[in-house]
Amino acid sequence: MKWKEGIRRTAKRLLTDSSHDYGHTMRVLGTALKIGRKEKADIDVLYAACILHDIGYAKDAKNHEVLGARMARSILEKTDFPSKKIPIVLRCIKNHRFSKNSMVESIEEKILQDADKLDGIGAIGIARCFLWTGERKQSFQIGIGHFREKLLLLKGMMNTKEGKRMAEERHARMLEFLRAVKKEASGR
Repeated sequence: MKWKEGIRRTAKRLLTDSSHDYGHTMRVLGTALKIGRKEKADIDVLYAACILHDIGYAKDAKNHEVLGARMARSILEKTDFPSKKIPIVLRCIKNHRFSKNSMVESIEEKILQDADKLDGIGAIGIARCFLWTGERKQSFQIGIGHFREKLLLLKGMMNTKEGKRMAEERHARMLEFLRAVKKEASGR
């Protein structure tokens, strides 16, 4: 399948933001494929949607899902990706964001949402949180606040059974981290 190689190369070139980089994309892909196999999802749709879900981030972080879907259409149409599946990939990309609270219908949309959220929690999520705040020259306290504003909420927002199971483990790691931070900050 030539389209896989082509979209990976394109994504690698476009994903220039440190917290939404190619490594994030590949972790989301790995998680989505694991969930997708259990849920009997269309693996081609999942693969393309995961690889392309954040390609608009470096240009427009606030609306990257809309820009990314437009960019993805253009990219996919230039490959041998099945044309009838392109609209499903675009819906996955448009609806993957936590902050948009999008209603998802297809299993592939649900899985991409779960996989993207899962990369925002647990040990990797902790690291990405502070990478994100550092990129924006924000304080450690802003990062800690981000846990209450967003990260600790993600466990309850999973769509799939496997996503919920994985979120439980990662959520526990974040709580353990926050307890340690509180203890160390108090001088104990």
